Amino acid sequence: MERGNPARGPRSVVLLSDFGLTDPYVGQMRGTIARLAPEVQILDLTHGVTPFNLPQAGYFLAASAPHFPEDAVFVAVVDPGVGTDRRIVAAERRRQIFLAPDNGLLDLVLQGAEPLRVFDLTPDAITLGRASATFQGRDVFAPLAARLALGEPPSDLGTAMDPAGLVRSSWGRPVSENGGVEAQVLHVDRFGNCVLNLRQDLALPSGEARLVTPQARPLRRVRTYADLAEGQVGLLLGSQGFLELAQFMGSAADLLGLEPGASVRLAWGAACST
Repeated sequence: MERGNPARGPRSVVLLSDFGLTDPYVGQMRGTIARLAPEVQILDLTHGVTPFNLPQAGYFLAASAPHFPEDAVFVAVVDPGVGTDRRIVAAERRRQIFLAPDNGLLDLVLQGAEPLRVFDLTPDAITLGRASATFQGRDVFAPLAARLALGEPPSDLGTAMDPAGLVRSSWGRPVSENGGVEAQVLHVDRFGNCVLNLRQDLALPSGEARLVTPQARPLRRVRTYADLAEGQVGLLLGSQGFLELAQFMGSAADLLGLEPGASVRLAWGAACST
């Protein structure tokens, strides 16, 4: 892509972080992008990620990307290793670009069979020396995002790398064994629904389902929350493309004692009795 291609215009920049809105951090990132690329539209996915919570950030990013412009530049800054020698990478799928620290945050985005290109965009030591060691979201990520949004291709800003070389997470994929699956809670929403790392395209067995841990109880597979009776726990496909443990007008998280990061085991058929 040529810089500033008039046929397409600048890309949108979409921000995701754990910065919250009390401090000036989000405003300073937005201000930096606006100063360097005033014609670029800046959108906010969320800045309410729980501090340092990579699974939640990865889930928010993967679930939300399809609902943004097809050429958006996503800037995901949940970065416990800020200022260390961790890499800064850009992953390009179709025309969307995902800019993030190489700490596993992109794991859910990277899954799938669609072609993917990845670039190491870590600035050189001189550039890093001018940046704050504790706020590279403003001093490194925002300027890179502005350049990408104005049409500079990632290949001009960094070096192509094998996606297999990226840091991968322990929470990105469920583990199937003995007729069941070990899953992880990626997020608990404000209604108490427990979003699991089970995507809608995952082939699950048919038949009776059961929660084995943390509590042994039957699971009713339903289409809507209202299909559940009082006190029942259901397994359903949520609006974000991931399966959830849920109750109708109740908190599955409170009932089951689940928090983000918790592991659950589900079983089907004969494995329900194990």
